[in-house]
Amino acid sequence: MTSPVQAAAHERGRKLLGLYRRGVGGERTNAGRLLLAHLRTHDLTLYDLDPSLPVTQDLGALENWRESAALFSQLDTPAHDDALTRLVDAGDLTDAELARLLERVDLQRLVDVRADGWAYAHGGDGHGRTADADAYRRAARSVTPAMLLGGRGSLADRLLAAVLREHHRLTHPERLIRAADELQKRVLLGLIFGLTGTRGELVPEGVRAHLNVDQLARVRALLASQGERLAGEALRHAEALGAEVGRSG
Repeated sequence: MTSPVQAAAHERGRKLLGLYRRGVGGERTNAGRLLLAHLRTHDLTLYDLDPSLPVTQDLGALENWRESAALFSQLDTPAHDDALTRLVDAGDLTDAELARLLERVDLQRLVDVRADGWAYAHGGDGHGRTADADAYRRAARSVTPAMLLGGRGSLADRLLAAVLREHHRLTHPERLIRAADELQKRVLLGLIFGLTGTRGELVPEGVRAHLNVDQLARVRALLASQGERLAGEALRHAEALGAEVGRSG
């Protein structure tokens, strides 16, 4: 059992650690000096003050300290819920950390909590905020943890992106837009992504994508009016790139 003296030493050490982490210039230097003296006087290590840190008195270990790593050490403690919430929004997690976090998070529950906010920020299909939120919750049922690995951003960011993709897929019919050649396929891919923010799929006949009636009409109109110009620009760029490679070869 920790004695009152030991508890006071730990508390004082944590305060000095906080000052050192937040400090700049001379303030940081002074806090570091006091922290090191405190550790040596009370035979403490950085781990004793923060379980996310190594068992050492070397302050150099703090140079690579990350708040996210510290938050993981707070899981399964009284601070569990707050730490988990903050980790969900942390944008600096490694792939291994994200995988660990996914084991702890109920994705459907997270969607339930955030769907109304997402609908407010990303809705606007004319059905109202509540209908949009429910549609996002339905779309989330198709999202698996594996879909969130290998992406970018926080877990919350990746989940939102996946839900929006699934929502788009469920609310927009699948269309096949035929293309004359590979170059026209690529032009179509670009037009679809530019108009909808979602990517189509290359197939032998052309491009397959989820589009509503207005989007489909707009893609076809742009292909008819701008397709020849875009193809010409692409060919000129290919020629210029070939010349650049030729000069360097």
